[in-house]
Amino acid sequence: MTLPPLPGPDHPKEELGQRSLALFDNAPVGLWEVNVTGIIISVNHTLLDWLGYARAEVVNRQKLETLVSPESAATLQELAERCRRVGQATGITLMWRGGHERQTWPGEVIATAVYDAQGQWLGWRGSVQMASQVTGERDRLLQERTLEAVERLASGVAHKFNNLLQVIQGYAELGLITLESSHPVHSNLARIKEAAQRAAALVQGLVAFSRHQTLRRRPLELNTFATQVGSRLKRIVPAGIELRVTPSAQPIRVLADTSSIEQVLIHLVMNACEAMPHGGIVVLETQLVRDALQGRATELPPGTHVCISVSDTGVGIAPEVVGQIFEPFFTTKDTTNGLGLAVVWGVVKQHDGRVEVTSQPGRGTTFRIYLPAEDLATA
Repeated sequence: MTLPPLPGPDHPKEELGQRSLALFDNAPVGLWEVNVTGIIISVNHTLLDWLGYARAEVVNRQKLETLVSPESAATLQELAERCRRVGQATGITLMWRGGHERQTWPGEVIATAVYDAQGQWLGWRGSVQMASQVTGERDRLLQERTLEAVERLASGVAHKFNNLLQVIQGYAELGLITLESSHPVHSNLARIKEAAQRAAALVQGLVAFSRHQTLRRRPLELNTFATQVGSRLKRIVPAGIELRVTPSAQPIRVLADTSSIEQVLIHLVMNACEAMPHGGIVVLETQLVRDALQGRATELPPGTHVCISVSDTGVGIAPEVVGQIFEPFFTTKDTTNGLGLAVVWGVVKQHDGRVEVTSQPGRGTTFRIYLPAEDLATA
């Protein structure tokens, strides 16, 4: 494998262009380049920020081994040797330590050797990602794949079950028409019809989760909409709970199905109320977000997005169940069917958006919904 030589003191990083420098410096992982003696000749701002160093303290002054704990120094040497022999090394975790005696933290490393045109080893370059980031990304992907698998199952079950319910309801209605109300079977048929109607409502929830419902997406000014929905919800939230609506200072617009988004807001606000049995505060907020989400778990494409957040001061969600809350019929309450958050997930996905949840037991929960913003200039 032959890669371009490492830039050194005689070839400053500025020669790569301001754009390349910005990409290098602001990457969501730590990046470095080391020469054959182990001296760091280039390091990005991300890694410097994590470690608490200034660039002048590190570049052409320190060896990479000084940035890891003594326990990881031997592993780092083995990594460098493996790079020199086979060209790369992956999946190695080192304990990194910041400047000025800061705490150590685990980081997963990927490293690649650098050779000149004649195949001579010039050094190596690598990246480090905090172990918490790696774990978070793996958990997010696992949750996403689980929900997509359940979504496919729900879609198939919902449509077949709906067909059966139509038959049950049809025969129940025929029986009710045929029999006199005094007939002993009449009341049984009425209960069958009522149960079928409740089951049909569950099916509609599954259809929403599986993203197979028909949407009528139209331009929607979100600030006005959130304020209107909030005003209606204030009349029905339980006593002792304050609902605050904080719209964005600037107009924001999305292409959305109004009734579906209203359903999402109602689910989230009422869910927040249930998490505060002794009262508290719910905040419904809208804002415009530009390119600030890169590298986050939401994995949104570049561009401008709308963020709708619903925060509460309630009991929070236990860490072990956070990954399950969007699954159909999963619930920690006795009074719900467990489809509320599943519907939220399905509706947001069908609007090409993402849902992010952060929670701490005893300190409340925040749901953030990111939707593509519509360009107001084209309105």
